[in-house]
Amino acid sequence: MKKVIIRSSVIFFWTALIFCALYWPKWKILKYDQNTINVFVWGDILEPTIVSNFEKETGIKLNLSYYSSNEELIVKLKATRGEGYDLIIPSDYAVNILIKEDLLKKIDRDKFKFWQTLNPQLLGKYYDPTNTYSIPFEWELFGFGIDKDYFRLHPATPSWGMIFNPHTVNYKLVMNNDPIEALEFASFYLHGPTDCITKTQSEAIKELLIQQKPWVAAYANFRGDYFLATKNAALCVASSSYIFRSKRQFDFIGFVVPKEGSFLTIESFCIPKPSQKEELVFKFINYLCSPESVASHFDTYGQFPATLHPLEIVHADKEAAKLIFSTEEDFKNYHFIRNILPEDETRDIWVEVKNG
Repeated sequence: MKKVIIRSSVIFFWTALIFCALYWPKWKILKYDQNTINVFVWGDILEPTIVSNFEKETGIKLNLSYYSSNEELIVKLKATRGEGYDLIIPSDYAVNILIKEDLLKKIDRDKFKFWQTLNPQLLGKYYDPTNTYSIPFEWELFGFGIDKDYFRLHPATPSWGMIFNPHTVNYKLVMNNDPIEALEFASFYLHGPTDCITKTQSEAIKELLIQQKPWVAAYANFRGDYFLATKNAALCVASSSYIFRSKRQFDFIGFVVPKEGSFLTIESFCIPKPSQKEELVFKFINYLCSPESVASHFDTYGQFPATLHPLEIVHADKEAAKLIFSTEEDFKNYHFIRNILPEDETRDIWVEVKNG
């Protein structure tokens, strides 16, 4: 009997030891995951120092992964149905697609300390009219980065004609390299704001972009401002964040918005539907929207904050401040970029433009 007890004890001991060896790592991971947020974002939207400080102050670990386009984000969330992600920061039209796919959670706005400081001009937009699923974080405006030295000698009224009118353009320019955006800009110049165009209108857009090509020093989505900084172009079509970052280094660079109006993009916080980490996500969003974080993000990336904190905190110059505090009338002239043509037609036109 004694031998049986000893033998049973030994077996139990080794069984328990093996069990612990097998499952202890999983318990550790489980415990770790309970205090971790999986964040899927653009590569240049979260300031590393702010992320690090949040982790140190809260003990919450941020597991960051990145996408390079809204299309990549949409494909991955559709494939996983949102599993494995706790926070995403998509652009306006992507939010609309994700809502239609039933991939986002409704957001409890009472959890956010900064709600009353949000710019009302950024709320209630077409992609989420009641802001049930999204909270604006940052925004930017398309316009022209300009060489002020050049245009001081060659004055011009800010207009889309500065990149499309052959009677106006006598300099090299940088055009953005996104076909959807390029076609939208050309369409806006020819036809004004519209959600769809006819075959005749699409042909006119194509011819306009082909006509523009001899003036184009480069097609660039990123770092087009380099051509301004090196004075290899007098104008660059770009989003405001890229130009405002360059303005800090080169005082001859300016930013202008065409008088006819322009296009904005809004990046918003969204929570994928399967996430069970809402309370942790709320803490992180509140941290990101604190005045200190807003100022740090603007200083690093140049995107306009969605919250209207005092300018002495945000460190915005007069030109940026004027845009950050755009009025309701101003926003009537800021439009959202839409797919005005089917994807295959957009691609075909862009190939002809590039080869033209």
